[in-house]
Amino acid sequence: MTQDGSTPGAETPTVLERIAAARPTFSAGLVRVADAISRNPELTANIGIVELAQTAGTSVGTVTRFCRVIGLDGYTSLRLALATELGQAAADLDADPTGEIEPSASARDTVKLIAASSVNAIRRTATLLDTEALSRLAVAVDEARQVQIFAFGGSAQIARYLADQLVGIGVVTLTSPDVTTATAHAVTLGAGDVAIAISHSGTAQHALDLLSVARERGAFTAGITSSAQAPLVAEADLTLVTTARSATARYRGTAGRHAQLFVTDALYVRVSQRRASQATRLLDLAGAATAPYQTRTAEHRAPRPGGARRAVTATPVVVTEQASGRILVLDPEADWAADSAVRWSWRPDADAAAGSWRWPTDARLRRDASGQRYLLVADSYGLLAKVRYPQGGAPLWSVHAGAAANPHGVELLPAGNVAAAASTGGWVRVYTTRPGSDDHVEDLLPGAHEVLWHPGAGGLWALGDDLLVRYEVSGSADAPALRRRDGYELPTEGGHDLQPVADDPRRMWVTTIHGVYQFDALAGEFVPGAPRGPVLDRTDVKSIGTDRRSGAVLQTTPKPDDECDWCTDQVDLFVGGERRVSKTLPGARIYRARWFATDSN
Repeated sequence: MTQDGSTPGAETPTVLERIAAARPTFSAGLVRVADAISRNPELTANIGIVELAQTAGTSVGTVTRFCRVIGLDGYTSLRLALATELGQAAADLDADPTGEIEPSASARDTVKLIAASSVNAIRRTATLLDTEALSRLAVAVDEARQVQIFAFGGSAQIARYLADQLVGIGVVTLTSPDVTTATAHAVTLGAGDVAIAISHSGTAQHALDLLSVARERGAFTAGITSSAQAPLVAEADLTLVTTARSATARYRGTAGRHAQLFVTDALYVRVSQRRASQATRLLDLAGAATAPYQTRTAEHRAPRPGGARRAVTATPVVVTEQASGRILVLDPEADWAADSAVRWSWRPDADAAAGSWRWPTDARLRRDASGQRYLLVADSYGLLAKVRYPQGGAPLWSVHAGAAANPHGVELLPAGNVAAAASTGGWVRVYTTRPGSDDHVEDLLPGAHEVLWHPGAGGLWALGDDLLVRYEVSGSADAPALRRRDGYELPTEGGHDLQPVADDPRRMWVTTIHGVYQFDALAGEFVPGAPRGPVLDRTDVKSIGTDRRSGAVLQTTPKPDDECDWCTDQVDLFVGGERRVSKTLPGARIYRARWFATDSN
């Protein structure tokens, strides 16, 4: 007879058969565990040991003892056996798909075998991971004063990856592959802190020793390992077990690392979910801070065949053209007198406009979290709208804010709502964008001309006659709140435009009736001196912006002696401190121009 009660050569009994056979010998506690499993084996295959103990009305120790009584080495083995028997896992869930990779194996066969091993490890880990323990650890990490990760050798790379992820969402996290440094870190731990040891084998002595130090100092301890029977499990308050298995010692590490990365990613995402607002803000800030250092594509750097370079930029330009009442997207390299220069255009149909569309004042391209792009538009006769791009057509959302308010600026917020500024109305608003809704919150700002969501500069900004204001937008998408946080006096009166400086995530362009300025959001002050040379410092600049790809700056200023004293038929493009080219759209009355890119305006 074997340990599980079977005879050699006979078919191995299932878990439920083992339970039934051994039931007469069970104590009362073991009977409760047996009943809980037998009543719902599917549930047992998908829950953690703590949850099963609670379901059975017993302790975790009793569940562990039960597993051993029926011939299994622990709860993970019980879940694996149940999942396999119930058909919830693939037939080869517990198989080693790689075996031995022979030196003579082809590159294609080697890649297939390694891929199979790694996929199997992740799939097994996802099936058997104790999600209750995962959530408990996420709560502890989210609430911790500091987190320390102990890992050495190959696991140190996983630790560094996890630490970088957590730091990125505001969790103070330390790790070092050097034992002496890690020890110096460990002695700073205390109650309210979290220590995590990562060891594929679960036997790394340095990691075990430092976890013991952490526990002695009152920290909550956790382990990530591939063995439910490893010494690390006994040392930690909580353990997340990966299930990378291979009979091939030479190649076991690849699957094991992928399983470890899967678990650390799951932990990171659970912590991120708990602090979603802060994580989003910090990740946006990081993206804005690093964007200027991203390599530009060869398209913008390399000369064309024959040695000719692009004139300024390949990024299209969008203009609010008031003579025809259209939003036009134009090719910056084409002759704007030609119809072919227009890449895309939009205006609402007569019924949708309903007297609220005549002189468009703002247009910008934005992208939501799903990747869908939108055109945001404002019109001085009252229309504010959110239009799918490039689909066009009827607005996804629109509202008539009133011609008396004279809307001048519009912006998409991360939650999907729309911010707007109205100069005559003297307000800044945040609208909910439920279809048919005009619900909004409002703050009064005399002469409000523009709004800008700028995560690198701290969120939502608005420009009025005399003030540059930073707002905090809170609440939910259906019930937003708007609160003024900071206000800065303009160097001169009559604010016109507010846009990011694409090559410096802390700065914004600000234009007034009298000049062009840059504002440093980190320092909270206007930068002295004319930005980018005196040629850009002109009066009455209605719009300005930097193309992130080429560094080119565009401006619009009213044409002298035109009866429309806020309009022009040309857009001036600059590279460095010199005017490079002026693009003229014959017969046009352009108020504002923008780079037609989600990251340049």
